[in-house]
Amino acid sequence: MSMNEQTAAQWTMLERHFAHHAVLINRFRGAGPSDIVSMWETQRNEAGDPLSQLEREALVERHCEVFGSWPT
Repeated sequence: MSMNEQTAAQWTMLERHFAHHAVLINRFRGAGPSDIVSMWETQRNEAGDPLSQLEREALVERHCEVFGSWPT
């Protein structure tokens, strides 16, 4: 693989990473502190359904954004 191909592959990986991160950030963008705590404690989303893996990751991101730390 040439250097240009390696660089292109790295950029592609970064673009995918940041696109996934954007999905996580947007998932619970409107959730306030009490919503975040409740969803984390119950492991259920706003509709009362169990959190999917993506939602769990998104809730961790939102918790960090609002509280400045990972949920415990």
